[in-house]
Amino acid sequence: MATKNPRNEKVIKQFGINVRKFRELKGLKMVELAVLCEVEYGTISTIERGLVNCTISTAHSVAKALEVTMDQLFED
Repeated sequence: MATKNPRNEKVIKQFGINVRKFRELKGLKMVELAVLCEVEYGTISTIERGLVNCTISTAHSVAKALEVTMDQLFED
């Protein structure tokens, strides 16, 4: 039987902080980033606030839209 993966709140929060940082550096509004990532505005909002553990594909879309690596989005 598979075991449930624990949420790593620190990683989720740091990811959101970095998304906001890189979004602001690019001069994008949340809604603009959402359009580039083809996700809802609320998705970006919850990611940036560290409320959601987004999927790998969403993380990839965000990194691509922000023109950064996935690693950069996870850095402390």
